[in-house]
Amino acid sequence: MHTAVVTFHTNPYTCGVARFNHSLATALGVPLVPLESYLNSGDTSRVLLSIKLEEITADVLVRLGSVLEQRTLNYDLFLHAADGSELEQALFVGAGRVFAASAEIAEQVRPSRPDVSSVFAPGAPVLPRQQPVDCTLLTFGMAHKIRSDGYRRLAALMEGDSRSFRLEISTALHEGGSFDASFFTIGEEISAAFSGNVRFLGFLADAEVSERLREVDALVAFFPRGARENNTTVLSAMTHGCPVITNLDQSSPAWMMHGVTVYDIGKLTYFPDKSELQQVGDTGMRAAREFSFDVLARIVSQP
Repeated sequence: MHTAVVTFHTNPYTCGVARFNHSLATALGVPLVPLESYLNSGDTSRVLLSIKLEEITADVLVRLGSVLEQRTLNYDLFLHAADGSELEQALFVGAGRVFAASAEIAEQVRPSRPDVSSVFAPGAPVLPRQQPVDCTLLTFGMAHKIRSDGYRRLAALMEGDSRSFRLEISTALHEGGSFDASFFTIGEEISAAFSGNVRFLGFLADAEVSERLREVDALVAFFPRGARENNTTVLSAMTHGCPVITNLDQSSPAWMMHGVTVYDIGKLTYFPDKSELQQVGDTGMRAAREFSFDVLARIVSQP
């Protein structure tokens, strides 16, 4: 019946309505189409317009109102909230069918559309439990710094290894940043390097990061040139006694030594066993004690 699900936000990692619409479009077997693209397309086929008006930017709201006035759109409407606006009323007039995501929303809509259907928003699907693996690796840091080339080299070391591996990815963002499509493209590249055995953890608070660093077998972190004294990802892992696999160059600090306090991906010829990893983790933890905030505070407070 519907040829597409049309919505405003399309990134399921940053918007609940977008996540809902991705799942619904998949269940319907139709594509998910951005609202702006739909308004500019002149499409006359029946679509499901699934939106939350308060999430739509002012310029697109104006464009939607203009298109509603200029031509007849062929759509059913799925509302994730009701705001009582004039634009909402115009959408009611043009909609074939109207669905409300909850009974409360339906009651708000009913005076204008007595035929509104009160439905629901399904929860997340029950996915298969992940099978245990022999070695779990963690990477975390700023999204724009995650580089797939180092992970591909790491995956090459694992080829032929009898152990099973999983890479867990947690990330954060700079102020004003966003989880845009480019980040998740990088994630897909890394996933391919690990044959899909990758778990995306999203953002983790400091307490949860600390727990994960105590549980995983190693942390991996790769940089455009090499690890530095101000790479908090590396220092955080070393402080926890978590072995680090990174990349070193001539400007890396002398106390970051391959096979002693960290592993340099450029010098690894095989993936270390657990005893080797733990030895480097323990040595790295002792080295990192010299680089705490207490030590830094003493340095900067000296006259």
